Amino acid sequence: MPTKKMSKKIKQPLPRTAYRRNAEIYKILANPKRLEILNLLREQEMSVEELIKTLGITKANVSQHLALLRHADLVTVRREGLNGYYNIIDPRIVEPCRILHELALAK
Repeated sequence: MPTKKMSKKIKQPLPRTAYRRNAEIYKILANPKRLEILNLLREQEMSVEELIKTLGITKANVSQHLALLRHADLVTVRREGLNGYYNIIDPRIVEPCRILHELALAK
């Protein structure tokens, strides 16, 4: 009598919703300036003006990047008068960037 192959259902390591969410975040992180902003904010809270000076880009450009990062819940803003001060929500978000940099240096 021939043996029947039992098809096993492969267990997903993460739920499918996690892959969709991760892909959205990866799209945001695919921009070098946004990665630079996140790495700067990992070290300290910064105002928009400080980011403009450090990054060497326009206020409009910094504001667009920060809006995307805020919308993705990667940074928060604290208002003090007319100034906004940005913080990274979870510094672990930039770890892949650091790991890839170390791997490139190791080659």
